[in-house]
Amino acid sequence: MIKQYYSDFNEDVAIIKLKNGMQVHILPKDEPYYSTYVELSVPYGAMDLTYKKKDAVFQTPYGTAHFFEHKAFAMPDGDAFTTFSTMGVDANAMTSYNQTSYLFMATKKVMEALDYLLNMIDTPYIHHDNVESEKSIIAEELKMYLDDPNTVMHNQLMEHMYAKHPMRYDIGGTLDSIMEITHETLLDVYETFYRPSNRLIVIAGKVDLKALNTYFKAYDEKYPLKYPKPKTILPKEPQRISTKYHVEVKDLAISKLMIGFKLKTKRLSPNDQIKRETAMAMMTNLLLGPSSTMFESLLKEGLINQSFSISTNFEKQAESIVLYAETKKINKLKRVLVACLTEDGINSLTEEAFNRYQKVYLGQVIYALNNLEHKAYLYGKYYHMGANLFDVVSLLKEITFEDVKASYHELTKKNMSILIYKKA
Repeated sequence: MIKQYYSDFNEDVAIIKLKNGMQVHILPKDEPYYSTYVELSVPYGAMDLTYKKKDAVFQTPYGTAHFFEHKAFAMPDGDAFTTFSTMGVDANAMTSYNQTSYLFMATKKVMEALDYLLNMIDTPYIHHDNVESEKSIIAEELKMYLDDPNTVMHNQLMEHMYAKHPMRYDIGGTLDSIMEITHETLLDVYETFYRPSNRLIVIAGKVDLKALNTYFKAYDEKYPLKYPKPKTILPKEPQRISTKYHVEVKDLAISKLMIGFKLKTKRLSPNDQIKRETAMAMMTNLLLGPSSTMFESLLKEGLINQSFSISTNFEKQAESIVLYAETKKINKLKRVLVACLTEDGINSLTEEAFNRYQKVYLGQVIYALNNLEHKAYLYGKYYHMGANLFDVVSLLKEITFEDVKASYHELTKKNMSILIYKKA
């Protein structure tokens, strides 16, 4: 067990590196923390559709990662959620484009729940019948999402922006693609991406370090083999926008507008990538965030309501900025936002506002680390990127006003896509 101390955060981290390649990172916290949060993650998500193993290339249907997440909880004696619940443990899972995570929160029976989680992942109960029966369940889930106009609109914008990249498709896949998934597909995914050498376990909160060290020593003896890391193949995505402007008339209570910017991806170190993502997020918030002058002006004029949002999306070889608004004055709002983001918005970015916002942003990041679940998730996310969560604050301090201004210049009409759902 390796122990590290981060004085800036008063955080201890204990690291157990197993011979089979799996790593366990423990973030112990005493009172007032009485619960323990455990997250097992693999760097396999919705965009890992094509992968190479030995000399063969395998292609999987859209939604395979999400489908596997569902089936991971299948056990010979029933559903794993039921067993976790019987222990008094709150379990969950989530799939993103880059990773899949299995997690639980417990105040007691932590070691028992940890052992059960690993047993669940180590012994996939996947066969023809339970995969076929799961298809109707996932199809109903997808149909529920398709009843939400905002989800449909976002998915359509991604299709307009991306020609080949898996970002074109929802994490859950499509009603057609999930029907192509077989139990052989899922078992091969398991053999490729779910072996111990590809896993990270993060444990945060109240822990017994001695018991954990003893447990994982025994686990390492039980599963000693180390497997090669899988290699995902992503299609070469053209920089151009597939569809730059599209309007549909819909039966809605109010018109909806989405503006997407397809950013040019760069080959950067993990730390420089984090700085790039953060500078972009700072820029969009300074321009149009809830405390910005422009946001207040748009709200006062009745051009937007509180549903207005900006999201920055940074995935492997796919980076974008997406704005969403509901409005009764669709054409005027479109003109104002396009001008702000591609023409004169740079004039409203001031170094004074940046310095003030950077302090607020840093404070928000540090405060968020008090939440065990959020801290463990971020720790895993940055680990899979090749970075360290506790280095992030130092990186954020290095971001300059010039970095933020440079981010603005990446937004151009050439890499912009506009989608409008106009009220009938």
